Amino acid sequence: MSRIYQVIALLCIAGTCQAQIDGPVSQQYSGAPLPQGMAVGDEYRSSKSVDPKAVEIPLYAGAQISAVLTALTEKGFKIRWTPEQVTDAMKVMEKPKATRVDNMLNEILAPWGLRADPDLMKGGYLVKDLKKKKTKEFAVEQNSSS
Repeated sequence: MSRIYQVIALLCIAGTCQAQIDGPVSQQYSGAPLPQGMAVGDEYRSSKSVDPKAVEIPLYAGAQISAVLTALTEKGFKIRWTPEQVTDAMKVMEKPKATRVDNMLNEILAPWGLRADPDLMKGGYLVKDLKKKKTKEFAVEQNSSS
């Protein structure tokens, strides 16, 4: 007897699913179809372009570093720098080998005495000057015992 109830319940569920798929009620209340391929929520970081691959990053030797940073910012990465730090005369020395953004930025900026640190307060990266560690010099005095 219980198997008969299970079969009836299964048929009711299957009929309901079928009615929702192609019934006239579902076409009436469905509205416009959802757009395909568009990101939802915070996954899509940049509001300037629909296709993230539309922004080309000039990663070749001789490209201006400011153009690389601007292209990465347009791509959606938050990078903060000042024009006094990164001038138009600064060029990429060689094509970076790194694939991660932070390593790539440090590889590009290191020949110019700069680095990209994570900006913990506002997110993204902050371009800073490299702080060279000061080496302490010790003077050794020799006492002449004569």
